[in-house]
Amino acid sequence: MDNIQVLQGLNLESKTSVIMAKIQQTDAVVKLLDLIKSYHPLFIEKYSFNNGELSIESNLTPLWREITPILISLSKDEVTYEKAKEYIVDEVIKERVASMSTIPLLYTAYKMGLETTPTILEEKRLEDSKGHNRIYTIGVGKHSEMIYSISSSKDSKIAKDIQRDKWQTNLMIQRMGLPIPKWQLINSVSEIEEVWAKYQKPVVIKPTGLTGGHGVVVGIKTIEEAKDAFKFAKKATEDRQREDWQTKIMIQEQVSGEDYRLLVINGKLEVATKRIPAFVVGDGKHTLKELIEITNTDPRRDTSSPAHTLKPIAIDESLRKYVKEQGLTLETVIAANKKVAVRKVASMSQGGITEDFTEKVGPEIKAIVESIASSIHAFTLGVDVMCKDISKPLTKDNGAILEVNTMPEAYLNIYPVIGEPKEYVLERYIKSLIAGNNTKQIVVVGHSDEDIPTLLRKKSIFGSYINEKDVVGEYKDGEIIINGLEINKGLEKWKAIEGLKVNASLDAMIIHHRNIEDVKETGFGFNKINLLMVESKYLEDREFRKTIRRYKFNKKLCLATRITGQ
Repeated sequence: MDNIQVLQGLNLESKTSVIMAKIQQTDAVVKLLDLIKSYHPLFIEKYSFNNGELSIESNLTPLWREITPILISLSKDEVTYEKAKEYIVDEVIKERVASMSTIPLLYTAYKMGLETTPTILEEKRLEDSKGHNRIYTIGVGKHSEMIYSISSSKDSKIAKDIQRDKWQTNLMIQRMGLPIPKWQLINSVSEIEEVWAKYQKPVVIKPTGLTGGHGVVVGIKTIEEAKDAFKFAKKATEDRQREDWQTKIMIQEQVSGEDYRLLVINGKLEVATKRIPAFVVGDGKHTLKELIEITNTDPRRDTSSPAHTLKPIAIDESLRKYVKEQGLTLETVIAANKKVAVRKVASMSQGGITEDFTEKVGPEIKAIVESIASSIHAFTLGVDVMCKDISKPLTKDNGAILEVNTMPEAYLNIYPVIGEPKEYVLERYIKSLIAGNNTKQIVVVGHSDEDIPTLLRKKSIFGSYINEKDVVGEYKDGEIIINGLEINKGLEKWKAIEGLKVNASLDAMIIHHRNIEDVKETGFGFNKINLLMVESKYLEDREFRKTIRRYKFNKKLCLATRITGQ
């Protein structure tokens, strides 16, 4: 890391964090940087080369601490472009930020001036971490919260347990007296024979655990189809080692209508999206297989990009079977403008698309989904509804709730294929998530004869900038200090600062920089500063004064200068 310099937060170079490294400009390095930049502005706002040094403006500094050494190796031809790309994209980026449900949330937080800090990790990713690589703290101090995709520390554990098991979900919905199709668990093919006559046809057979739509069979009308569906569903649960609850299979009367995903945040329905099964449109020239391949060339379906918002249509056994039911084959040339559905299930993971329906949701359905989210104490909840008319109440004839999810792929709601993006929902989410998060972010440059927390508690200063009972965390010369107590020392600066940022007990957080050179070396440390305190002699530095004016710290700086008695 000796060749890499990170200016964290506001700094003398930029309002955005900057990563600098000794890297020669080569075609391979530029090609890889342009690829990463093309994914989303979260990754790179801009980059430049100057006299053998690469400068990258990005607020994802934890990511670049890990990526930059590979760029150095690439510039020296110590690793091939393909190997560097594979490591950076598939191992680092996808492990750190997961998907388009995480990427726009982090970017929105940055635009709001908030800190986003990896919660579990300091530097290296964990192997077999079960998601720890992707957990971030939004904000700092009290009322900061953790997110994993759009799931958060405000979602109750009970909510997470209920939503992952359709059996528990159905029991909860029944307990609340809400409409749900007739259903039960089935343990064997022979049990299908026992219950078959009790169900209106068609029925659905599916795993109770989350399988991304895999193993779900709809439109079952005969007992032979039901037995085959049971075997198919069971097979879908055997793709990897699963817990017992994930291997259960259920039968349910099929509700007719369209498939909708309703996104509830903090007890309020924010977005409703119609999910449309994967389809192609003929042109009178290409076969069905060719049309699928053409459809899959849409950049939004490129799963090599961490910012993809659609999935490709996979040609598999289920697709072939459904095509055959329609009297077609993959070699059939589809007439011009003819729409051919290639999936029965409206699953995004199986190539489906979305259409915004937010303004068409009826008050009864809105009340139902909001009550479910509130009752299981889920801050975020995706509720899947099947119905003929989403503007009308759910009844046996109109539809029912299918399942719920505390970690829905929210990008399908935020970025519908048909309809306008709903990015404003991301800011609402973050504001609601960290409501009450007003931990003061204070930066001190230079020396004060007085203890800073004591100074800021004096009633003559700003009417007491820090209250007597406030918990104050400080970084100073390699130490973490909380309420004047030395908690740990000998720490690397950036690690100590990040350690304070994820400490949710703090009412105020102070970063001490010994001098201007310290700031030039590491940045101020925060994306947003509530109070800047500067030893007056450093105001003689023209570059520093220029930065202060640029960040509009003038008034606070004057007050701070008087405080330090310089």
